[in-house]
Amino acid sequence: MQVKWLRRIDINEKKWNACVQKSTNGYVFAMTWYLDIVCPDWEAVVLADYYAVLPLPVIRKGWFKRVYCPTLIPYTGVINSMPMASEVLWQMIQAIPYKHIELVLNPYNKLPFKALNRHKQERFSVLDLVGDIARIEQQFKPQVEPVVDLYKNKKVAVVRDLDVTEYLTTCQQLDYKPKTIHLVHLRPLLSYALRYQSAGLYTAYNQFNQLIGVAFVLRSNKCLSLIHYASEDDGLMGIKAIVYHMLRNNAGANLTLEFPCCSKELGQLFTSTEHVCGVYKKGLSKWISL
Repeated sequence: MQVKWLRRIDINEKKWNACVQKSTNGYVFAMTWYLDIVCPDWEAVVLADYYAVLPLPVIRKGWFKRVYCPTLIPYTGVINSMPMASEVLWQMIQAIPYKHIELVLNPYNKLPFKALNRHKQERFSVLDLVGDIARIEQQFKPQVEPVVDLYKNKKVAVVRDLDVTEYLTTCQQLDYKPKTIHLVHLRPLLSYALRYQSAGLYTAYNQFNQLIGVAFVLRSNKCLSLIHYASEDDGLMGIKAIVYHMLRNNAGANLTLEFPCCSKELGQLFTSTEHVCGVYKKGLSKWISL
């Protein structure tokens, strides 16, 4: 089957999004609306009539372009709507027309043996919500138990009561948040996701009705993704309460909860299960951080 490299203007949005939505390894980070906001100049490699797609976040660095990993796109890789051999995946990666590449593949992408010397691994916590809440709680680390007790005794409350401006203003006032995500980049993402009911902005309050944390969660038909948060304390009590609230309200659903853009330590408090994602590097990206 034919493998094509396409610029953004040449991509059929309807076919692209259909491929992402019906694929087992399709993620919200690969939807056209998400890519357009985070990396407007993205390109792609497409297999045949959108049987598989490979998003390419592209940035110009000095006198050359390169494929890179934006903070808000933790992984993409090849997304396929039908079974695909690793050799075809490798063929799509080889079709990338740039010399300098750093791509975090999704956990379903397995490179063939001949490419193994070209990649390392990134790990992201993921929690399966298929079981009931009691079963999910068995995976928690001891550090989460005090927050669970506070939540159950109604000494911590979690609600969805902020708009975009209120969320961003609150984040500026709270000290503990991911340093790699700039709030200016969140506004268009928040606005679009809320408009199309793909997101939730959560707020946690203590027993004195004091705000102790906020979080931005994206929802797709497959998973909940904790994209951003801000907390009043480095123990992240409010964020832990928000995560627990989401687990209680979605337990038994055919979903996963993922922590792709947050600290690995936060996700590891709730689960030891991880997505293992290969990182493909080529050119200068193999040797230096561009």
